[in-house]
Amino acid sequence: MELEKHAFDIINKIETKTAVICVVGLGQVGLPTALSFLKLGYRVIGYDINEKMIRNLEEGIISFAEKGFKDLFNKFLKSKSFTPSVSSNVLGSADVIIICVASPLDDTGFAVDMKFLTSAVEAVVKYLTTQKLIVVESTLPPEAMKKYIIPLTESLSKKRAGSDFLISFCPERISPGNALRELNENDRIIGANDDKSYLSTLALFKNITKGKIHRTDTTTAEISKLAENSYRDINIAFANELAIICEQSDSDVQDVIRLANTHPRVNIHKPGPGVGGPCLPKDPYLLIMGKNFDKSMVKTARSINDSMPSHVVDILMKTLNSSKISNDKLNVLILGSSYKPGVSDTRYSPTRSIVSSLKKEGFQNITLHDPFAEDTLGAKFTSNLDSVLGQADCVIIATAHSMYSSLATKDFKKHCIIVDAVRLFNKEDFLNSRLTYIPLGA
Repeated sequence: MELEKHAFDIINKIETKTAVICVVGLGQVGLPTALSFLKLGYRVIGYDINEKMIRNLEEGIISFAEKGFKDLFNKFLKSKSFTPSVSSNVLGSADVIIICVASPLDDTGFAVDMKFLTSAVEAVVKYLTTQKLIVVESTLPPEAMKKYIIPLTESLSKKRAGSDFLISFCPERISPGNALRELNENDRIIGANDDKSYLSTLALFKNITKGKIHRTDTTTAEISKLAENSYRDINIAFANELAIICEQSDSDVQDVIRLANTHPRVNIHKPGPGVGGPCLPKDPYLLIMGKNFDKSMVKTARSINDSMPSHVVDILMKTLNSSKISNDKLNVLILGSSYKPGVSDTRYSPTRSIVSSLKKEGFQNITLHDPFAEDTLGAKFTSNLDSVLGQADCVIIATAHSMYSSLATKDFKKHCIIVDAVRLFNKEDFLNSRLTYIPLGA
């Protein structure tokens, strides 16, 4: 390609590491992204409108847990190679702008709310006085770049994409808790509608990742990102439906999945109390946003996964139906509020819905424990597991945090009912105990 021989300014700056990079949005995607470029020797600026977050970052306080993160972050903060700011003025000195703001669902719960992205674009266009590279990492519905983001940027700046400014869509593919490692190892997709935007984005990301880099257009990149998470959501929904089938058939879903997965073309995921986090409960809706389907596998999967927290409570209720004890007299303990093990993120956590369902059934004494997150999610929270575990009449295991796997039968109250929604324990461990152990899917 002829353009590859032409070292235009942005590629030159990127390759010589003289480019200044500004990351817009310093959450669980933006901050690891900033750190990854800092490790390569770039000067990085962080811009976020959240004043409390910026104050905390200036003091070295990070609101989420990431492996190997805190010490590395403080190192760059002290060396002044990283500057977090609430002022959009910092965009003026940037050569590369990476947008990592949230793209949540709107009030309908079925479509994207573009307010954060719109606000980011409005801030960026004020500083397009020289040619800059804009990389959007925020998850988007199909054609959002082509029909909204790029036209909005051109309209507000009075400049042309691909020449006056360069722009691409490069979706993040990281898992919270392992962000730095996955930024370095995972393949990346670059969605670009012109050669200059692609080549400059390639120069940026080829040093940050050991994985392969795949080129496509912006719309294909948008759909592929949404397809990744929708595939997982649908697969988990199938596993959850299998779990319910097994419960009704006196079988064990763990055995079913283990045997089915011995087939070379089968990879059934693990069932659980629902699906949480910033991606899986949201991205499937973005995938089908604006599309008309009489029947939708995506919607059905979402419905199944959203129903699992109440199903977990139903399991408890069926066990209690034979008891004459009133629900409001029982102490219920939920182990885990974060949406997955090892993180503090409670966004869309199934535990919130479990608490809500318990209250609808008349339970009043609901206590929540989590070693990482302190969100109450509508229950009483405790950080002292020992003080409540022996008093709990019912225990629901909602998150498979590693600390819970060390619990033994002697740690629970006699005759305690344990609903294991994440299959943390082995059934055999409870055979000779006075505990009632009910694993999901068995």
